[in-house]
Amino acid sequence: MRQFWKTTWFPWLLLIIDAIFLFLLWIACYYLRVTLNPYFPKVINPVRSYLSAAPLVLALCIIISAYYRLYNFREKTSGFDMVVRILKTSLVSLVGLLALATLVKHLEIGRSVILFSAIGLFLYLYITRTFIRYLKRRLLAKGYGLTRVVIVGAGEAGNKVKDQIINHPESGFKVIGFVDDDPSKINQQINGIPVLGKISELPQIIKSKNIEQVFLAIPSLPSSELINIIMRCESTGVEFRVVSDMFGVLTSSVKIDEVDEVPIVRVPTRGLLPWQALLKRMMDIVVASFLLILFAIPSLIIIVLIKIDSKGPAIFKQQRVGKDGKLFLMYKFRTMYNNVNPYEEAPVTPEDPRITRFGKLLRKTSLDEIPQLLNVLKGDMSMVGPRPEMPFIAERYEEWQKRRLDVKPGITGLWQIAGRKKLPLYLNLEYDFYYIRNQSLLLDITILLKTIYVVLFGKGAF
Repeated sequence: MRQFWKTTWFPWLLLIIDAIFLFLLWIACYYLRVTLNPYFPKVINPVRSYLSAAPLVLALCIIISAYYRLYNFREKTSGFDMVVRILKTSLVSLVGLLALATLVKHLEIGRSVILFSAIGLFLYLYITRTFIRYLKRRLLAKGYGLTRVVIVGAGEAGNKVKDQIINHPESGFKVIGFVDDDPSKINQQINGIPVLGKISELPQIIKSKNIEQVFLAIPSLPSSELINIIMRCESTGVEFRVVSDMFGVLTSSVKIDEVDEVPIVRVPTRGLLPWQALLKRMMDIVVASFLLILFAIPSLIIIVLIKIDSKGPAIFKQQRVGKDGKLFLMYKFRTMYNNVNPYEEAPVTPEDPRITRFGKLLRKTSLDEIPQLLNVLKGDMSMVGPRPEMPFIAERYEEWQKRRLDVKPGITGLWQIAGRKKLPLYLNLEYDFYYIRNQSLLLDITILLKTIYVVLFGKGAF
């Protein structure tokens, strides 16, 4: 039996059901207020005002519900966590509806109807989501719709995970097999569970066996190897869980889970939803336009000073690697002498003889990056993201390092504000991976605000 909560149609079906019941709830709250007219100093206005406001009310409540992941039943959540989400949804909806009533003041939406609706929303969401969770648990306990998993590592840790999954079917997993590089184990069975192949064959095994989740159960495996395994399988869309407490490189929005008493670090595959990507793009355009206007006159002065300080063009153009490996021309104010090879390694100290006198000041204050705002407007870059890499460096990327190219490069990012150019390359990559798996508008805004601080004090720049 297929997991209905994992189908693409289930969230949409639930959304439609929510819309119908929330509309009925909204109208019911109106008539409840009508019934209570004798207890209020003012008689409520006609129902047509509430019918006119209904589409906005439904849209607001559904968007907030989606934001708090009340249409996502794929991940395992506790009952307490679900109640917290529902409570947040109800409270934020209450505030949102009060604001909406102010915006559509001509409709004269009663505050009492809004309060009744927020209480009704909480009760409705609690009943429906509790029922779905109950139905899901019952089906899993009977062996229906179990998530197909493969365990990487047929050693002690892997066998412990396997035993706990088998002994606890309510956890929702079904072990299809092991993957291990030990030649003596391949094509053998360990306590009735087959060893399907080597780790290098994992992507093919995932596809051929319809695997949905992978447990990485080799605690001694270096973090770089863990990254390699995950990145090689990224296109399959599976979720990874790491049987370890030292997995630091991909600590995205890592969640600690467990299969009975075995601690599991879950590494979800995440990215921006389409509407979030649109908002990020809109924010990029607004911020870049504002800064270009703000720095228009200073930029003209900088251009003149660059020309006075050394020969050559004021604007430096260089080919960089953008999203999905696409090449683009990146713009900066020139900070090095004109006869320098533009594709050499970037300076690592402020005393680098290739940097001009005025260039040292530009790099120290990060003013050399102002022209990159044009790249943001063109869509080649974002305000926040991994640094745009030079082609010859990107060509040397290992498979897992190419994950940096899944998003647009940015003018600023996590590793720039964490220590900027003082950080070694491998730490830069860790920060990039953290950002890629944690993308959100709030994180972008936080990084932009932090960037203002580090630029003002020139921390780590040269």
